[in-house]
Amino acid sequence: MATKAEGPQARRFKKSQFRSHTRPAHWSAEETPIAARPDQLQARRWRRATQGTDEVALPGAKFAKYNVKVEVPVYDDETYEKHLTSTEWTREETDYLITTYREYNGKWPIIADHYEGPRSMEELKARFYHVSATIFGIRTPISGMTAPEFAHYDTLSTFDPAKETARKRLAEGHLQRRQDEVDEETVLLSELQRIMLHQVSLDSEREDLRRRLDHPQANTNGYQYSTSQSLTQLWQQLLAADRLKKNQRLRPTGNSNFDGLPGATPTSARPRDSISGMPGDRRQTRDSLPSAATAQSVLPVDLSKAELSRYGVLINQDKLPSGVTFASDRLSKPRIAKSTLQTDKIAAILTHAGVPELIPLPTPAVIEGFEGVMGKVHALLEIRKLAEKEEQEIRVRMAEAA
Repeated sequence: MATKAEGPQARRFKKSQFRSHTRPAHWSAEETPIAARPDQLQARRWRRATQGTDEVALPGAKFAKYNVKVEVPVYDDETYEKHLTSTEWTREETDYLITTYREYNGKWPIIADHYEGPRSMEELKARFYHVSATIFGIRTPISGMTAPEFAHYDTLSTFDPAKETARKRLAEGHLQRRQDEVDEETVLLSELQRIMLHQVSLDSEREDLRRRLDHPQANTNGYQYSTSQSLTQLWQQLLAADRLKKNQRLRPTGNSNFDGLPGATPTSARPRDSISGMPGDRRQTRDSLPSAATAQSVLPVDLSKAELSRYGVLINQDKLPSGVTFASDRLSKPRIAKSTLQTDKIAAILTHAGVPELIPLPTPAVIEGFEGVMGKVHALLEIRKLAEKEEQEIRVRMAEAA
């Protein structure tokens, strides 16, 4: 019987699947220029020996699209002397500014830091934008600019260094605020927002009130309803349309000649009229209709002056104009005359008499007193006019006598 040999046994390892059967590639170090570098710096990089020179991308080639040069205004001596001459800037300072702007790719903080001279960033910006706008306007007239070009030209030509300085100072002040100042500003802004919202709601309520007070103007005239026959037809049309509604608001008169319905019974007729009146009697028809005199008969018309003043009852016989009118108009319109000279005279007299320009409470008593004052003012002006005329005639007579 065979036995296993004693001692260490050789181990078998699995063949790795990542093991390559190819030979190692040869690499070579070469110096290649970088296209984006203006100083022609040579970069040392490794390249496979099997690859050709054309197959290897130069370093920085994929970033070459970001190597964009800024555009600067170009001018000659004649253009500078004709359009760009300034008392605050010399030709050397302007050329140095343009060169610095091109060198640092238009980054103003770096330009202001490297610019040699007592110039602030706003002064540098104002000079550069003025030169750029002038050259751009010379090359492309305003009439031939497109919308983006004109927007760019307007931005360059409207730069204000004082406003830019104030903006930066305000931003610095906001950065250095204390917490209590920030909280106070927040409270003030919220209060301002509340006031603005209240103002908007108040304006909308006022507009709604004016709209309710202003009655709608009729689009048609009432000349076609001037005869009794046309009025009867209008009443019949309104009565027929009201019968189709669920809640009827019109009541028939009971006269078939007016209502157009045979056998119509008046629902609002009084018992005495329904018994004694005849169907075709015009008196019965007038009595059955609701009359405004019946409604006004219950009002107290025999009030004394004290009661009228106590209850605030006004009996006004004046014809009111159409639209919305205010009592304050009767205090402001008499002050304005046909000529400016007459208006100034009226204002001078009222000021001398102690009448204020704005009367806060235009009650009927105040309006009546103001109208009395204005009557005296007009009488005074007439007397003054006659006096001046008499004085002028006296001067003429004295001149003739002399």
